[in-house]
Amino acid sequence: NAALRDLDTGHHDYRDCSIHNYIPAAEELVRRGYFAIRMGAIVKEALKITNPKIIDYATNGRTDFMDIFLCARCRFFLGAAGGLNAVPRMFRRPVVFTNVVPLGRDHLLGTCGPNNLFIPKKLWFRESGRFLTFRETLQSGADRFLRTEQYEQLGVEVVENTPEEIAGVVIEMDERLLGTWRTTEEDEELQRRFWSLFDLGHLSDDKLLRIGAEFPRQNRDLLD
Repeated sequence: NAALRDLDTGHHDYRDCSIHNYIPAAEELVRRGYFAIRMGAIVKEALKITNPKIIDYATNGRTDFMDIFLCARCRFFLGAAGGLNAVPRMFRRPVVFTNVVPLGRDHLLGTCGPNNLFIPKKLWFRESGRFLTFRETLQSGADRFLRTEQYEQLGVEVVENTPEEIAGVVIEMDERLLGTWRTTEEDEELQRRFWSLFDLGHLSDDKLLRIGAEFPRQNRDLLD
């Protein structure tokens, strides 16, 4: 739709992420016996990849009906912030949410599901040359920022997930669905430390969205 392509969406630039960072995860899924299907009604560029099991459906044959069908029948859905991830959730398909931002409590709880996983974007604080901790993100109010200029005014750069971070949470999802994933006590402690930062009221642990295990392992300083 040309009209949609011409819309000024700069106020949402903080949500952007590169499709290229998802390629290693797609290649890993293919090695595990899956087809990986790239979706999207409006995309910036076509995939330049020759693997026949990674299908750029977004630029080749996409239809509204197939969007619904694929979301309803997928093993699991991998995506970033966007309306399409609501469709697999309606059909009770597991979802891996990547590049999650903002880190607000209600935003996270709104994506909860018994089998869902997520990893957030990180906020690079230019003044001190380091990432904001999750606690600092909440205290600064950045957990509620919904416009690019708010991050700019705070002096932070929104940093998208790396290919390694995305591949890590995808592997976890696959192994959880296969029943081969083994959660350690250390992983559970990191989950508790993360969610202890939020006011959860009477919500029990089994109602919470799990942060992908590898992300807090590699970013323990963000939990301080």
